[in-house]
Order: sequence, then C-alpha cells, then structure tokens
Amino acid sequence: MDINNPCQRREFLMCAGGFAALSLFGTAQAGQETSPQPARRVVTGVSSKGKSKIVSDGPVPAGARFSTPGKASGCDLWIESSVPVNFDDQTDPIADYSVQAWPDPGGVIVRTLTWEPGFSYPMHRSDTIDFLFVISGQLELILEDGSTVLQPGNCVVQRGTNHAWRVVGNEPCTFAGVVISAEPREQNIG
Repeated sequence: MDINNPCQRREFLMCAGGFAALSLFGTAQAGQETSPQPARRVVTGVSSKGKSKIVSDGPVPAGARFSTPGKASGCDLWIESSVPVNFDDQTDPIADYSVQAWPDPGGVIVRTLTWEPGFSYPMHRSDTIDFLFVISGQLELILEDGSTVLQPGNCVVQRGTNHAWRVVGNEPCTFAGVVISAEPREQNIG
C-alpha cells in the first residue's frame, strides 16, 4: 500500500472493521476533551526585535485532539509539512488542523497517545520512522520474529517494519511519538 496515495490511505483507514490506522491514534472526534492529554502546550518564537519569546501558551487546539472512548485518546502537538523547518514562519500549523494518521511526504507529526488496558493493534507498517517514548504503563511491541515489553522511560525506534502493539497489564499506556515521513521501501515487506 502507498500511504501517500490519498485513495489507498483512505481505504486503509476504513479497513479492519473500520478501526484501522486512526485507532492507532484514536478516531478523529475533533474537539473532544480527553484525559490525560497535555492541558498546556508552550510554543516559542522570535519577536520583531529578534528576541526569543513565548508565542502561544495554552491547550492543544480542539481539532488536534482525538478519542475512541474506552480504547484510545491523544492529540497532535505539532506538525511540519517539510524538513528543514522554516523558522521565519511563526504560524501555528495545528491552529486550523484536522487530525491525520500519517505525516505528509517529507513531513513530521508529534503526538501523544493513551491506550486503555487490553488495547491491541494488528500487524501493520508505514513509510515512516517513528520514535516512541513510553511515559506510563507497559506496551508490547510485537514483530514478525519476536517481541519486547516497553516500560516508562523506554524508547523504540520503529523503522518502517511490520509490527503490532498490545497494552500489557491493568493500567493505560501513555506514550509520546515523533513520526517522520520516509522514502517508501523498494521491496515488499510481509
């Protein structure tokens, strides 16, 4: 599947009983308050005099929050449509944003998620490199050849390989992630 093809991406998001990729992040129910997502997001910038300053300090915009009640909740904290980033553009890229499962080609999404006990997500892959940091709870990373359980303070670098997830234990798992678009693989994996 080509996640950069909007038609194929939409089909993927609608498959697997309608839960698919957005359940990985929660379903887009923009504006729904979810907990324990960050109540505050501080963004820095530069004043007209060239001095560093806080340009915004407040809650994550409603359109960047999502939830599937009893399963998953989260929010996108920041997106960039391309790298390197243009520091002269001081607009907030998620001010009028609607949640998307994957970054645009050449782009980045920073998000937090909380998955409830028992939540699992089936084997999948994307053309991204993902840096995930477990904040609380336990999360099992399941690969085609083995698995490991991640605990608070652990990080996984998921490099576009087939993988699945499962919350381990009786408490929710909260984690943060940086999802970076990557070149599509030439070979078919799995």
